[in-house]
Amino acid sequence: MNILLTGATGFIGSHLLRALLAQGHHVTACVRDPQRAAMQFSGPRYVRCDYTSDHDTACWGERLTGIEVVINTVGIIREHGTQTFHALHYAAPRALFQAAAAAGVRQVIQISALGADAEATSAYHLSKRAADDALEDLALDSIVLRPSIVHGAGAKSSEFFRAIAALPLIPLPDDGAQQVQPIHISDLTTIVLDCLARPRHGHHRLDVVGAERITMRNLLLQLRSWLGLGRPRLLRIPYALLLPLARIGGFLGTAPLGTETIAMLCRGNCAPLEPLTDVIGFVPRGYTASLSSVPATQAERWHAHLYFIRPLLRMSLAFLWIGTAVTSALLFPVVDSYAMLALTGITGVAAPVALYGAATLDLILGLALLLRHRLRSAFWLQLIVIAVYTLIITVALPEYWLHPFGPITKNVPLLVTLFSWYAMEKS
Repeated sequence: MNILLTGATGFIGSHLLRALLAQGHHVTACVRDPQRAAMQFSGPRYVRCDYTSDHDTACWGERLTGIEVVINTVGIIREHGTQTFHALHYAAPRALFQAAAAAGVRQVIQISALGADAEATSAYHLSKRAADDALEDLALDSIVLRPSIVHGAGAKSSEFFRAIAALPLIPLPDDGAQQVQPIHISDLTTIVLDCLARPRHGHHRLDVVGAERITMRNLLLQLRSWLGLGRPRLLRIPYALLLPLARIGGFLGTAPLGTETIAMLCRGNCAPLEPLTDVIGFVPRGYTASLSSVPATQAERWHAHLYFIRPLLRMSLAFLWIGTAVTSALLFPVVDSYAMLALTGITGVAAPVALYGAATLDLILGLALLLRHRLRSAFWLQLIVIAVYTLIITVALPEYWLHPFGPITKNVPLLVTLFSWYAMEKS
């Protein structure tokens, strides 16, 4: 079967891609960077696609040539820049669905979200429901799958929950009694494959959930036990405090935390299992069973502990550069600064240029880190600046290597910190 799969490098899409190819399907995978995607996995035919701008049916025509089934898995939990709920959840899918109907595509499978229903209030759920409604208006067969939290290898939510569970003090939203009904990615993949093998005529919407309803408190406790960590201490956080904390978490980049995700969690994320099993004839595993079926790896334990370290490293580096800039330009006596520069051979007009130029550079680096702007360039610039500072002082003031406060020797752990942060940031 010829299948067009969007979001093929995302969490759900990447698992589906491998399952589809394993069953012998011919997959056209829509991705933002085909060359990079082919380096990671060379199985399908990759085509370039950008959901932030592909909002016209015309741009989908060539991609749909010879396609029998479209599977849309694109989704974000938080907006960032041009990646908005409207663009990625509604505008681009609507154009794709309309083009699919015009091209004579046989079936569309839309991966929506549990809660994208008549009671939806969040922008996330409303944008998903708008696309589901647009699909239902078209003259083709479709099935909208609305999964609960999907967990498994590569899931952003799983990474976040593991990181929370690994904290020495586990924060709970209110009393942690919010119920969720997670489904494992392998079970969701099985359901999608069933929809391909047994296509259903007309339009269908199906809530996709696991067999077990579990509270957030028990979910986090089970994860901590699974990671092999000690007995936890729990901290109840009232809902009124969760929203400002979510805003801070969003600023730090600790996805998928945000004000909307907090609101969706408090609403609950459960649905009856029987409609799914009646239609598909398959019973997904519960969260406890699927979690215990695979042991935690050392890499997963490390990742859980380092999850919140990555943004803290970035913020600490930003604090270092901004603090240095402010101290150099405003707080430290200018006369003393000029005296130090004179020891390196910088005098006269060059002295204030060097002093305030270096302070400006430090400030730019700090703000780039703080605002998460061009982090790759910021990494290399930091590396160069530290190397140049160290080289100049080594040549002009070698005695500083033996200074009791370690103004130069501190650059060694600073460089290790910089490389560690960048390694985590790249991934």
